[in-house]
Amino acid sequence: MELRYRILQSRWSKGDEWRNWGFFYETDSDRGKAPVACHHNLDEQHWIVHDIIAYTCDQCMPLEQIEGAVAKHSDQYRVLDEIHTHTFDGPVSAAVNAVEAKILGLEYIAPHDTSEDQMCVFSGRANRPLAQAVAHRLGFPLSAISITSLPDSEVHVQVDEAVRRKDVFVIQPCSIPVNDHLVELLLMVDAFRRASANSITAIIPYFPYARQERMSRGREAISARVVATMLETVGVDRVIYIDIHAEATQGFFTVPVDRLQAFPILSYYFRDKPFLKDAVIVSPDVGRAKLASRYAEALGIPLVVMHKRRESFREVRTTHVVGDVEGKIPILIDDIVASGSILKEIPLLFKHGAKEEVHMAITHPVLLPKALEWLDEEWAAEIVVSDTILVPPVKQHPKLKTVSVAPVLAYAIRGIYHGTSISPLWEPDAPCKLGFYESPED
Repeated sequence: MELRYRILQSRWSKGDEWRNWGFFYETDSDRGKAPVACHHNLDEQHWIVHDIIAYTCDQCMPLEQIEGAVAKHSDQYRVLDEIHTHTFDGPVSAAVNAVEAKILGLEYIAPHDTSEDQMCVFSGRANRPLAQAVAHRLGFPLSAISITSLPDSEVHVQVDEAVRRKDVFVIQPCSIPVNDHLVELLLMVDAFRRASANSITAIIPYFPYARQERMSRGREAISARVVATMLETVGVDRVIYIDIHAEATQGFFTVPVDRLQAFPILSYYFRDKPFLKDAVIVSPDVGRAKLASRYAEALGIPLVVMHKRRESFREVRTTHVVGDVEGKIPILIDDIVASGSILKEIPLLFKHGAKEEVHMAITHPVLLPKALEWLDEEWAAEIVVSDTILVPPVKQHPKLKTVSVAPVLAYAIRGIYHGTSISPLWEPDAPCKLGFYESPED
């Protein structure tokens, strides 16, 4: 069969670089009989997805005219003119995986060891570029699965290849829309279990409800525990997450849990920066001091801790800065940046003599609109984040720099599959030692 497609691109704002963000496609059997399908990485921008899908269904335009689907959003989206073809045998979902890998620049897949033939890597719809990068490093194409949203918003999951007696690894961070991605993950796990998979490992780089791990007031739900219970109930055999907000969440599970860390790759980004000799690591509160100390150790620079006081249930204020920031360049670290509440406390560092050039290293870029506004401040030099969460086009701020956790996840998957230790991932020089990147000395 043949799949015809046109590439969908996006950008932050007018004048910025266009990036591949999906594609419109049709197959021989559907051509002229069904609306052109849209494969996208726009889950968080559900309003735009709704417009696109509504247009393709209502107008039923041919692929040659599908640019009309994004005409209302032409400042940030465009469809390239060229129509490409991809010949395939097997399920359409496998062809879609192959085309997506190609437009992401991951078309070539190195051979994998035959001992890993019983390994399968699947992806939900939350962060497919990350899943593609992980599979690429392991030497596999993404395995075939069809996930569709029905007209009433229900999700339908169909596994399109045999997984009987295979070890399944499914990658699905539960980012915005959180509940949609969580339910999607639960349904995928159930489908794998009913298809007789040997084992199912849920890789959830961004764990949902992680900040609701305890009762801070009476009659509150401990939502992180609810998520753990649901995952175990549907049949998960193992869970992997990265930089969870509260480490105690691991105790909610009875199955094995691997809690990976992003600080080695995030700190690696700063290793040869010229400003590092004048920099300090800043922890936004006492709770992040342990994580901040790992950054400080990896980079060989001092540690500063900001102390907070809770003024009310929703209001927290920084009252003290412990450590010397006089004439220093702050590198603020945290596990999550959502509304960016910590960013409004940064001027306190300037009152203590810090230079007005703040770099940030954040694992999970939730990036609600208020946080993006703070990035427009002159003192905000850059924000370095991991790709645990897929940052949509409207959040691709010019000061945003992304480093990938794909090498970390691929190393963990291979270690778990072969039953070998993955503890080297916790070492500060893991990116060099494990060959994720070339050493600066090379």
